[in-house]
Amino acid sequence: MKTAELKERELIISLSNKNKSSYEIADILGVSQTKASFWIRRYKNTGNLENRPRSGRPTPINAKALKSISNLINQNLINQRLIQPANRRAGVSTKEVKQLIKNKIKKKYSLRHVERIMHKMGFSLITPRPSHIKKDENAKEKFKVEFKKNLNRNIWAIQ
Repeated sequence: MKTAELKERELIISLSNKNKSSYEIADILGVSQTKASFWIRRYKNTGNLENRPRSGRPTPINAKALKSISNLINQNLINQRLIQPANRRAGVSTKEVKQLIKNKIKKKYSLRHVERIMHKMGFSLITPRPSHIKKDENAKEKFKVEFKKNLNRNIWAIQ
């Protein structure tokens, strides 16, 4: 399946093959002229519309190790749900994953790098949003009603 980026690049090239200028292509597709001319030039030079590989140091964690760590985390989450009551947190902290990676791979990572690894494995960072102990829904609704009654003008009006 082609991505939207790749389809857009193919459109740029097909319009270029129909003798459209990069300015016309940019206007038709709603992209910048520099983007259109960049992909036309790249296609003429390489014949390819794919992204080039990014530079950077590869992680020493291979796909097999990532899969086993992911399985351990999922098993840990399942065990937490079975053991802990519903009102307790059911998740894993970055520090716990850092320790798990340290035990599994014998390598130390920063918390930020562990977050990147977690994202690479498909996990998302969810921050709990606790509600205040003294929160009163009835008082909130009463305030809303009173506020609307006493308001003489539209609060979104520009003066």
